[in-house]
Amino acid sequence: MAATSTASAEAVAVSSLLLLADGRFPDGSHAHSFGMEAAVAMGRVRDAASLHEYLAVRLWTTTRTDAAAAALAASGDHPLEDVDAALVVRQPSEATRTASRALGRSLVRTAARLWPGREPRLPDGRPPLQPVAFGAVAALAGAGPREAALCTAHAAAASLSSAALRLLGLDPFAVAAVLADLRGPVAEVAESVQHLTAPADLPAASTPLAELDPELQRTIEPRLFGS
Repeated sequence: MAATSTASAEAVAVSSLLLLADGRFPDGSHAHSFGMEAAVAMGRVRDAASLHEYLAVRLWTTTRTDAAAAALAASGDHPLEDVDAALVVRQPSEATRTASRALGRSLVRTAARLWPGREPRLPDGRPPLQPVAFGAVAALAGAGPREAALCTAHAAAASLSSAALRLLGLDPFAVAAVLADLRGPVAEVAESVQHLTAPADLPAASTPLAELDPELQRTIEPRLFGS
């Protein structure tokens, strides 16, 4: 009976995280392409095949860093401000940090409704960056570092692909097939950060264009997404 109860609790925790990670959740993420709009404008993403390549690279670079931050925040072993500061220095794009802080603020507001008085905030009252806030909310929901990292990786792939779908008018079934094909890498990315034990361990692998695209996107007029 105890094992069944534990399994049920884990299922509820994961389903709660998937709800928060869903692009349809009213946290504002639907208004962000996370640089995809610039990648489309520059012709680097133009069809399902190039979307697959783009997502694969982002998963093992910027997304892996975010997944690691979410996992550390969910562990509860480190002050959120330490994880947040470590992630800040791994996000050289000011546009990326601004968008992430705004999405973190939305998660804090959600947490304040669900767990009044326990919502994650930094000592100065600011909201954490989105991956850090997500990890902290994962802990409140009863999930652990592995689930936080997995949902972060899944949400990144889903958000980027959804933006590409809207920007390019791709076949929804083709985009769904891309996501299905990336299920393995999503799980591998989440698993690859489970051994990290301190904020200083956060990976810093990235690509220049992943940092430049959010800045370039600010110059696109008219544009569909805020970032």
